[in-house]
Amino acid sequence: IEPPFPCRDVTIKRSTDVNEFYEMLSEIGRGKFGTVYLCRERSTGLELAAKLVSVSRRDERRNVEREVDVMRRLRHPRLIQLYDAYEWGKYMCVVLEL
Repeated sequence: IEPPFPCRDVTIKRSTDVNEFYEMLSEIGRGKFGTVYLCRERSTGLELAAKLVSVSRRDERRNVEREVDVMRRLRHPRLIQLYDAYEWGKYMCVVLEL
């Protein structure tokens, strides 16, 4: 199974609004920790999933940072791959393979 994009060395982009780089198309799902949207990367047209999480508390921010760190190290064709990550204001966004 080939991933839809090559492995990327993702770092969280701080003070950067994800909407500058991705167009949010529709809501895919909602849960306790956030909302997932179908999104399209503006520069490539690639469709991905964007998980938007409110991180108003320090522990919420740490949880998302930990998730990004773990996903950066997991590279396997049967696991959803991390594509990008952003933090701005009281929100973080983790962009993932669909």
